[in-house]
Amino acid sequence: MRNSATAFAFLICAGFVTTVIAMQWYPAALMRASSRESGRAHIIWEFQIRRVMNSALTYYKNALKNASSTLQFTEEMRNDAYAKSRETLIENTIVHDAIVTRGLETEADTLVTKKIAEYSAEPDFNMAVSLVYGLDNSGFVKLIARPEAEREILKEKNAWDDTALAEWISKEKNTSRIVKFFK
Repeated sequence: MRNSATAFAFLICAGFVTTVIAMQWYPAALMRASSRESGRAHIIWEFQIRRVMNSALTYYKNALKNASSTLQFTEEMRNDAYAKSRETLIENTIVHDAIVTRGLETEADTLVTKKIAEYSAEPDFNMAVSLVYGLDNSGFVKLIARPEAEREILKEKNAWDDTALAEWISKEKNTSRIVKFFK
């Protein structure tokens, strides 16, 4: 009886670990924002990085397919997309913290709603998002529209251009504590 209980517990634990790995529910990076921008701690999950990466890869594959080029999709491109996706999520987290710290969430929500309303007025918008990025409407809002709106608001409020925003993000990344678990 005792051995069967131990075996059952082992199977439950093995099933849980397998599910965590299969669903990519494990941290890929930990970060603590700089103290100037709230100092909040964040976990960036593997499944989030993979979702952004898959969206970027869908975009790249479509671009390569439609281009009159002989470029081929390689493993190096996939690794590059993973690294850039992780960096993008880190940068988006820094920008979002700045928006929250400065109390600009309402403005961000308004801008996102306005942009999505403009996009949705276009016929076949949802199909285009699906074909180009491999995302549904909510994924597009979460991964693309909202981070872009938050960046626009920061640029507007601080009278920055793209270069100034990039410099600010770089400085914040350097002062934040970021631990990456995978290359």
